[in-house]
Amino acid sequence: MTISRRAAVFGLAALAAPAMARRLPRAPLLSPPPGPTVVEIEEAGVPIRLWRPGEPSRNARAILFSHGANATAQRYDALTGGWASEGHVVAAVSHREPAQGGGAPDEAAVRAGWARRLADMRAAASLLARVAPGVPLVAAGHSYGALVAQVLGGARTQWPGDGGPLPLPGVSRILAFSPPGPLPGFIAAEGWAAIAVPMFVATGTADIVPPVAPTWQAHLASFEAATVSPRWLWVGEGVDHYFGNRIGRPERARDEEQARLFEAALLASIAFAEGRPAPEPPPGATLTVR
Repeated sequence: MTISRRAAVFGLAALAAPAMARRLPRAPLLSPPPGPTVVEIEEAGVPIRLWRPGEPSRNARAILFSHGANATAQRYDALTGGWASEGHVVAAVSHREPAQGGGAPDEAAVRAGWARRLADMRAAASLLARVAPGVPLVAAGHSYGALVAQVLGGARTQWPGDGGPLPLPGVSRILAFSPPGPLPGFIAAEGWAAIAVPMFVATGTADIVPPVAPTWQAHLASFEAATVSPRWLWVGEGVDHYFGNRIGRPERARDEEQARLFEAALLASIAFAEGRPAPEPPPGATLTVR
């Protein structure tokens, strides 16, 4: 059984408690493991939030992360920093795109923004290849960014890409938090059927975001259409699109029950990325393995 550093620290603290109670002389003090560090850098003009672990995991992964619409990489520190805390290198991109306002979207601008997202991720992948050479690459994202991650892992949209090869060479797994449902003229079941690598999908029963997900079950479309195993589907009871504002909208009030479930989803995603067995989900969550 693999034990995370977080669990190990708690275990050591529990073991140390009796010794402290007996006031043993010269009891050694255990230093906590070093935490992750983060820096803001640019790669080919692309802003990237680069997380490095204090202590790399023996199962270290290089995680490439794409955020949702109307967001930045900084809004996902609970997720990307959580991966780094467990020993993984993370390149979280802040995509170079205008905020989506009200009114009808400009299709040409949206298509250009999509191609730019893919180009951003290629730049971040080049950075990870230098920072963590030889480390397995994982494509990850939330919402619109989850679809980016899926395309990097083989999913096919009905729009042309940025001219680079797809799937992105080296991507070994996908971590998709709240991926969108079918979008007419852009992505459908046959596109997700082309996913070429194992995939983890996380969502919740309150994850409703019209029009990309008019019901929470819409987020299951990619999981159902994909054919590569293993595939994990993690569902949290009452979890919304932002996990109670743990990701995407951290400036808003946090829902503590969703925060608890977020930690469970985070640890499940790490187990999947590392190729470990599926963990037992906590009360309020289910995990389906195919």
